[in-house]
Amino acid sequence: MGAWGAGSFENDDAMDRVIGLAEGSGDAVLRDALTPITTTHDRYLEGPDCSIAVAAAEAVAAARGHANASLPDEVVEWVRKKPEVTGELVALARSAVDRIAAKSELRDLWDESDSAETWRAAMTDLRARLG
Repeated sequence: MGAWGAGSFENDDAMDRVIGLAEGSGDAVLRDALTPITTTHDRYLEGPDCSIAVAAAEAVAAARGHANASLPDEVVEWVRKKPEVTGELVALARSAVDRIAAKSELRDLWDESDSAETWRAAMTDLRARLG
């Protein structure tokens, strides 16, 4: 896992995907990140997919006015453009965060680290900001 911290954007996979927001394809990038997590209930959720979905959920929360204090500049710029975030997209983000926090490779990896509590707290905070 190319992670350097428990925050939503503190890993290589999430930061690579954030570039799509800056390029103006936000809604499609977010849906592409969230949909596989929420529609594949019969498979184990891989860490990179989860990291990307968590970053997408953070972007959704930010667009709703509930931003994480440590948003990357690319997400801040995207939010400034006032993207329309549909109820469907918010529901996708909620579902993805719930699944990732409950059972995923990302959770397993953090559970094996010294930062497990920090990561779990970040997921709880993100879920609360999504409503």
